[in-house]
Amino acid sequence: MSEEELRQTANGGAAERRRELSPPLVLLASDQEWSTRSLESVLGPHGFASVRAYTGRQALDLARRTHPDVVIVDAGMPDIPGIELCQRLRDDPELPPSTPIVMTTAGPASRTQRLDAYRAGVWEFLSQPVDAEALLLKLDAFVRAKREIDRSREESLLDDSTGLYNVRGLARRAREMGAEASRRRAPLACVAV
Repeated sequence: MSEEELRQTANGGAAERRRELSPPLVLLASDQEWSTRSLESVLGPHGFASVRAYTGRQALDLARRTHPDVVIVDAGMPDIPGIELCQRLRDDPELPPSTPIVMTTAGPASRTQRLDAYRAGVWEFLSQPVDAEALLLKLDAFVRAKREIDRSREESLLDDSTGLYNVRGLARRAREMGAEASRRRAPLACVAV
């Protein structure tokens, strides 16, 4: 374990705490200018920051670069269909699986369309015009859930993919073993590879 990794572990995730205090970032993926402006006019005054993507490819790129707290996708994207875009976002290893995705559509959606969206990993499917108060309440709940999941994952002692101790787990285990050796006045050796 490098000195830098130990320092990051010891500080208890200061970067994550700063992110929790920053305004929630919403990625708006829509080629409809009026729809995007409408959403921005609702989100901005209520403490949400937003970034825009006018194509599915832009949305994928922005999601990777900005790690938004929520993604709102228009079902009628010009280059990548909305449901396919949601699936690509879900499958992207650079976007945390805890990121909520909301899909919007200009008109009423069929049951099949809604079910396909949920299968693609969408948390909510909304028809426009969107009820602003309901949207804000949902987004607040989604952001709280995402940040709690992310915090829990960061505080976890085990790596999700291997089941082995991660850096935080190794540091904690080293402290436990050091304390035990000190109490027993026993020698302790530790090798990190």
